[in-house]
Amino acid sequence: MTGKQKRILSITLASWGVIMVGSGMAMNASIHPIIKTSYSTAVNHIKVNESKTNEIILKQITIEINNPLSVDVKDYLENVEQLDNNTLKALKLDTSMVKINEAGIYTYTITLKKKKYNGTITVKEKALPNVSLKLKNINLEVGKALPIPNESNNYDFSFYVENELTDEMKANMTLDISKVNISVKNVYDYSITYNNTVYTGKITVYNPVPKTPIPTKHTCEVVDGRYYDKEGNTVSELEYNNSCQPTPSQSPSPSPSPSPSEENKNLFPVLP
Repeated sequence: MTGKQKRILSITLASWGVIMVGSGMAMNASIHPIIKTSYSTAVNHIKVNESKTNEIILKQITIEINNPLSVDVKDYLENVEQLDNNTLKALKLDTSMVKINEAGIYTYTITLKKKKYNGTITVKEKALPNVSLKLKNINLEVGKALPIPNESNNYDFSFYVENELTDEMKANMTLDISKVNISVKNVYDYSITYNNTVYTGKITVYNPVPKTPIPTKHTCEVVDGRYYDKEGNTVSELEYNNSCQPTPSQSPSPSPSPSPSEENKNLFPVLP
């Protein structure tokens, strides 16, 4: 390496040294100390009231048959808590189309000013006692009528059913005797339907056995030339007389004969 080259290399190295020292000082000046700071967050729980609305949402209601309907309009609203008092007071309930004594699906109406809202009420059959009926096998004389359970006899099924029945059970029972001919001797089927189950029994229609008439008992009589004593036995005339004629002790006493003086009185009346 020549002397000129050595001088150039020395100048270059010196320049880089100056640059590096300056850069280090600048970096130290730009670095700040790190301060650890902790922060706490306070959470305030604020109760926000639910917003009120005038939207009407109706319930779909189900009741058992013969149960009364509520007359409070609030009982028919799904969102009653969201309605303001003025809206609640303005609502008009109409359940006149609902038949609580007849199963079915009916419409009820709630009116707000001129706007109507329709809901449904389902009236379902009441769950009946789960009882298995025991029907009687009946013997009926030809021409005799079969009793029909109805309102006048409080729907009495005791002629046909051996079970003890409640009024509710009787109201849900149906008798079918359409196959029975009470005028013709035969064995017939009859049925009773209860709680969706059909029960079957037998009715035997029979001819009555003619009764032998009890003969008339003759006592102390003469009938068709026959003599009957006190016991009703057929006897001879002599036996009849002995049995039925009064004994001497029983014979009436003869009337006393009038005295001669009494006879004379009758023949010769005394003149005054």
